[in-house]
Amino acid sequence: MPTVFPPPPLLSRIQYFLKLLWMNNFVRFYLFIRRLYRVGYYKDPPTFTLTIPQHRLPSYWVPSTVEVYLPKSHSILTSSSAIPKSSPKQYPLFFTIHGGGFNVGHPVLDAEFNRYISDAASCIVVALAYRKTPYTRWPVQVQDLTALIVEVLKDERISHLYDPSRVAIGGFSAGGNLSTASVIQPELKGKIQTIVPIYPVLDFTMTTEEKLALRPKHAPPDVLRRMADFFSFGYVPRGADRENPSLSPLYANAEDLPENIYLVGCEYDMLNIDAKKFYEKFGKVKKNIVYDEVKDVRHGFTHQSVERMDPKVYEKLDKITFELYDRLAVWLSDVWSTEKKEVKAPTGERGAGELGDDIVIL
Repeated sequence: MPTVFPPPPLLSRIQYFLKLLWMNNFVRFYLFIRRLYRVGYYKDPPTFTLTIPQHRLPSYWVPSTVEVYLPKSHSILTSSSAIPKSSPKQYPLFFTIHGGGFNVGHPVLDAEFNRYISDAASCIVVALAYRKTPYTRWPVQVQDLTALIVEVLKDERISHLYDPSRVAIGGFSAGGNLSTASVIQPELKGKIQTIVPIYPVLDFTMTTEEKLALRPKHAPPDVLRRMADFFSFGYVPRGADRENPSLSPLYANAEDLPENIYLVGCEYDMLNIDAKKFYEKFGKVKKNIVYDEVKDVRHGFTHQSVERMDPKVYEKLDKITFELYDRLAVWLSDVWSTEKKEVKAPTGERGAGELGDDIVIL
């Protein structure tokens, strides 16, 4: 039987829609101003951008420009933004998908991560965008991203730069959902060998209240507690089966997922239960799956703004964030090693499908 939720009351639906509309437009304006004055996120620009011809995508409205980061070790980089015509070697390729509740955001929000991982793991990072709610709903975002990834992979302008046997995809929050949902689509079968969902939403069959109740008793207020319901309302259409794997990747078949999976969860995040359940389900059957639970942090800890918090708290979160990025970079480098050797997980990895000692950061 399909898992279908009843719609919220009419007044709630109106309120949710207006909130989604306001947030979408406010954040777009906010990012425009920051881009205009090159503030914050814009200190880590991509090496170049690549625009996919619009007629190859599902709709004229699909964001067709992707941001490409080449590692600084790339020996023929110049100060220009031109796409290199040759390369001394083929690099691993890592697609990233930004978060934002399916409603807000832009690849620039992940610029710091994209640049850092590109350099630390010596890979090409391609940052993708997608259409937002409330203008579109599932499965449009998954379809858009799948089509975009297919086109990037076969684009002759960069095909000489990357190794097709070493392709990964990952994302933060909603981007973690979309990256996992995209990789199981038939068009991408066998083309992506690694996924990296970072504090993702992977299960829409549980209510907000059910997920909040599973957080640690001593946890501070959850940052999603007032937003989860209207983000979900904006993304999940009325009558949708919430066990559809393209919506809730927790219900995917193991054979449709890559063997290499690096899951990140936050101790105080209501979405941490999604990562735990995903690990418990697939840890028994996947050869190389890691569940990295970061202690003493809430959802979105990697994207905090120094302007809006105590400098000491920001310094602590910044340290935790880059320790996570370093662990991920080491793991990716091992996965992508050309030497055929057993991949070692970061210290603290659980056994096959059983939740043991957490990866603790003090």
